[in-house]
Amino acid sequence: MRLSLRHVEAFKATIEAGSVTGAAELLRITQPAVSRLLADMDRVVGFQLFERKARGLAPTQDANLLYAEVTRSFVGLGRIADVARAIKDHTVGSVRVIALPVYADTIVADVIGRFLKQNPGITVELENAVRPSVVDGIASQLFDVGIATLPVSDSFIETKALFKSKAILALSSSDPLCAMEIVPLSALDGRRMVCLPDNSPFFAAAKNVLRNAGVTPAIVGQARTQRALCRMVATGAGIALVDQSLGVENNSNELVFKQIDPDVRWTACMLLNSRIKPTTATLTFCNSLLEACREGALDTLTYDEGLN
Repeated sequence: MRLSLRHVEAFKATIEAGSVTGAAELLRITQPAVSRLLADMDRVVGFQLFERKARGLAPTQDANLLYAEVTRSFVGLGRIADVARAIKDHTVGSVRVIALPVYADTIVADVIGRFLKQNPGITVELENAVRPSVVDGIASQLFDVGIATLPVSDSFIETKALFKSKAILALSSSDPLCAMEIVPLSALDGRRMVCLPDNSPFFAAAKNVLRNAGVTPAIVGQARTQRALCRMVATGAGIALVDQSLGVENNSNELVFKQIDPDVRWTACMLLNSRIKPTTATLTFCNSLLEACREGALDTLTYDEGLN
């Protein structure tokens, strides 16, 4: 027979109540059940725990030594119970998020800010990366939640569509195209353009639409982030197609954003590893992200109820 938690509970309750009857009431079991547990514990530990006195049971000196250690252990159990309760109540935990730079620096940062305010006991780590690294980060379980554009081909990654986004045209404020309300793609033919690298899914989508429209801009520079493209445009490099999420934040005296026709659109989604169950903190964050999209908190984007 091995020492069990039930043995220890009966032992502790008997000392604190001063009798088997009191221990039975504390544990909400019968007196014979407490007596059996104490007798079993005597045999397991190999020494007598209680002596019978006129007023009931009295712990032996050995029992008092053991009780001191039991008390410390139960303080630890109490701490474990407190942590479990905090996890359940969303007051403790951590979430690791990885997102495309264009969303990490704008939309995702906004959502995380609101989430941290509403859940002060949960910490969030945010990393940005290109789409293959976002997918790898979720597949390898280095991160809990990813935000990237479709498609995602990894069969072990679950995707949940968040919103539809589209490209807008970034122009310097002195560009003649600023006079147009909506810029036709034909107006971009031959224009100096800075863009993301060739392996960027964003630029691949834009290039496909330009090709179908018979438009060939002159690519004069590249950058790995859309923020960098905006700065290059503002200082006179040419034009750029960027995600509309950058439009509100980067409008300035040097930079103007215009709608284009036809649209270049794509779907952004949340990525989770389907092989593991998300923590309570992660689920809470995911729900906050989905709610922000549904309620229009991300006012530069369009949530699509038909996406799943």
